[in-house]
Amino acid sequence: MGRGVFYMTESQIERKICEHAKLRGCIAYKFTSPGRAGVPDRVILLPDASVIFIEVKTPTGIVSALQKNEHRLIQACGHTVYVVDSVEEGKKIIDMKLRKETNE
Repeated sequence: MGRGVFYMTESQIERKICEHAKLRGCIAYKFTSPGRAGVPDRVILLPDASVIFIEVKTPTGIVSALQKNEHRLIQACGHTVYVVDSVEEGKKIIDMKLRKETNE
């Protein structure tokens, strides 16, 4: 019998992304909003006062309709919500934003 494909869990991906953010001088908060479901998993504060919203999924995970609606509301306020399904993708977004910050 063949071996199955192993995927990290959402919480494992999230943890690694947060570790990277902290190493890069950012603050990573777990985003929970009582009475409001569907908000992104993480809010990452960068040293330049900018904010990154990250929704973490596994490679097979799906963004729910409720989450999509919350993402639209956040985007309507001028922010971007990044949906990532790997540690590498999350790290790239943080590093890209930090490079932009140092180039401005």
